[in-house]
Amino acid sequence: MKNRIITISRQYGSGGRHIGEMLSKKLNFDFYDKELIEIVAKRTGINKQYLESKEEKFTNDNLFFSAFHKEFFSSPFASKTRDSTLDKIFEIQREVIMNIANKGNCVIIGRCASFILKDCHKCFNIFVHAPNDRRIQRITDEYGVKMENAETQLKNTDKYRANYYKYYTGGDWDDMTNYNLTIDSGYFNDEDICSIIINALKKNI
Repeated sequence: MKNRIITISRQYGSGGRHIGEMLSKKLNFDFYDKELIEIVAKRTGINKQYLESKEEKFTNDNLFFSAFHKEFFSSPFASKTRDSTLDKIFEIQREVIMNIANKGNCVIIGRCASFILKDCHKCFNIFVHAPNDRRIQRITDEYGVKMENAETQLKNTDKYRANYYKYYTGGDWDDMTNYNLTIDSGYFNDEDICSIIINALKKNI
């Protein structure tokens, strides 16, 4: 029987990472978020802080490239060759995601995991979102972001994630048809969301 893989995409400040971590503990699944950075850093020798700075976002050269060459918004498995640092990191991270998905049950946060695994694993793909005011409250209370910077940080981080997803999959990050379940973390608390996901997962076994 194939491993059970849960992927969680999330708006910044929606609490998707925390929900994923809670879920992994309740299900006794392996959990991968920043853990992926550590694996890639060990495998490549690339500085962990550098990898963190590139997480799910483009460098300036990628933004310039994508803005003026929209025809290159396609799958990383297309015939066109990419050789930027970000592209190389993505390819290594893709291999790591494939490997961990083959090892056992797990929860993977972001990083186009639902797309990467779509042909080889039956994933339960989740998108966590919330109203802006609830997200601002979370990032100021829990992430330590200053209130005056919160709205800009929300917009920028969501834009980074959307561009990253578009560049590597050719699809839209916020297209709800990409997911099996979308859920509003401003309406439900994290504990209730975990219960909803677990119940939905049981029905899909």
